[in-house]
Amino acid sequence: MKTIHFSLDLRSFFLGCLTIVGILLLTNFTSSNGGQPEPGILDTRRFQAVASERESIILDTKTGRFVVIPGYLGQPRYVKGDFEEIQTREKK
Repeated sequence: MKTIHFSLDLRSFFLGCLTIVGILLLTNFTSSNGGQPEPGILDTRRFQAVASERESIILDTKTGRFVVIPGYLGQPRYVKGDFEEIQTREKK
Protein backbone atom coordinates (compact mmCIF):
# COMPACT_ATOMS: atom_id res chain seq x y z
CA MET A 1 0.00 0.00 0.00
CA LYS A 2 1.34 3.40 -0.99
CA THR A 3 1.30 6.40 1.29
CA ILE A 4 0.32 9.74 -0.19
CA HIS A 5 2.24 12.85 0.83
CA PHE A 6 0.90 16.33 0.22
CA SER A 7 3.19 19.31 0.23
CA LEU A 8 2.09 22.92 0.14
CA ASP A 9 4.53 25.76 -0.24
CA LEU A 10 3.98 29.25 1.18
CA ARG A 11 3.45 30.87 -2.22
CA SER A 12 0.46 28.59 -3.00
CA PHE A 13 -0.95 29.12 0.49
CA PHE A 14 -0.83 32.94 0.21
CA LEU A 15 -2.22 32.85 -3.32
CA GLY A 16 -5.19 30.79 -2.09
CA CYS A 17 -5.77 33.16 0.85
CA LEU A 18 -5.62 36.18 -1.46
CA THR A 19 -8.13 34.56 -3.82
CA ILE A 20 -10.56 33.81 -0.98
CA VAL A 21 -10.28 37.37 0.39
CA GLY A 22 -10.93 38.77 -3.12
CA ILE A 23 -14.02 36.59 -3.58
CA LEU A 24 -15.39 37.61 -0.17
CA LEU A 25 -14.85 41.29 -0.94
CA LEU A 26 -16.64 41.00 -4.29
CA THR A 27 -19.64 39.18 -2.82
CA ASN A 28 -20.09 41.81 -0.08
CA PHE A 29 -19.77 44.76 -2.46
CA THR A 30 -22.59 47.29 -2.39
CA SER A 31 -23.13 50.07 -4.87
CA SER A 32 -22.48 53.68 -3.93
CA ASN A 33 -26.18 54.63 -3.82
CA GLY A 34 -26.99 52.07 -1.10
CA GLY A 35 -29.09 49.83 -3.33
CA GLN A 36 -31.76 52.48 -3.83
CA PRO A 37 -33.11 53.07 -7.34
CA GLU A 38 -32.37 56.30 -9.14
CA PRO A 39 -34.93 59.06 -8.47
CA GLY A 40 -35.95 59.28 -12.14
CA ILE A 41 -36.88 55.59 -12.29
CA LEU A 42 -40.30 54.47 -11.05
CA ASP A 43 -39.89 52.21 -8.04
CA THR A 44 -41.77 49.03 -8.88
CA ARG A 45 -41.70 47.78 -5.29
CA ARG A 46 -44.33 50.29 -4.29
CA PHE A 47 -47.14 48.44 -6.07
CA GLN A 48 -48.98 45.50 -4.53
CA ALA A 49 -51.44 43.21 -6.27
CA VAL A 50 -54.08 41.01 -4.67
CA ALA A 51 -56.15 38.61 -6.74
CA SER A 52 -59.12 36.44 -5.87
CA GLU A 53 -61.71 34.51 -7.85
CA ARG A 54 -63.99 37.53 -8.24
CA GLU A 55 -61.65 40.52 -8.58
CA SER A 56 -58.10 41.83 -8.60
CA ILE A 57 -56.78 44.90 -6.80
CA ILE A 58 -53.60 46.79 -7.64
CA LEU A 59 -52.53 49.19 -4.88
CA ASP A 60 -50.01 52.02 -5.10
CA THR A 61 -48.61 52.11 -1.56
CA LYS A 62 -47.00 55.51 -2.03
CA THR A 63 -50.07 57.50 -3.07
CA GLY A 64 -52.88 55.31 -1.73
CA ARG A 65 -54.55 55.00 -5.13
CA PHE A 66 -55.87 51.65 -6.26
CA VAL A 67 -57.48 49.97 -9.24
CA VAL A 68 -60.16 47.28 -8.83
CA ILE A 69 -60.59 44.90 -11.74
CA PRO A 70 -63.80 42.87 -11.33
CA GLY A 71 -63.64 39.38 -12.76
CA TYR A 72 -67.20 39.24 -14.09
CA LEU A 73 -68.10 37.83 -17.46
CA GLY A 74 -67.47 40.11 -20.39
CA GLN A 75 -65.01 42.94 -20.74
CA PRO A 76 -63.07 43.89 -17.60
CA ARG A 77 -63.94 47.24 -16.07
CA TYR A 78 -61.28 49.24 -14.26
CA VAL A 79 -62.58 51.03 -11.17
CA LYS A 80 -60.12 53.65 -9.91
CA GLY A 81 -60.14 54.85 -6.32
CA ASP A 82 -58.19 56.78 -3.71
CA PHE A 83 -58.08 56.10 0.04
CA GLU A 84 -58.09 59.83 0.90
CA GLU A 85 -61.19 60.39 -1.24
CA ILE A 86 -63.03 57.46 0.34
CA GLN A 87 -62.13 58.62 3.84
CA THR A 88 -63.45 62.17 3.27
CA ARG A 89 -66.63 60.76 1.70
CA GLU A 90 -67.28 58.55 4.76
CA LYS A 91 -66.81 61.46 7.20
CA LYS A 92 -69.69 63.44 5.63
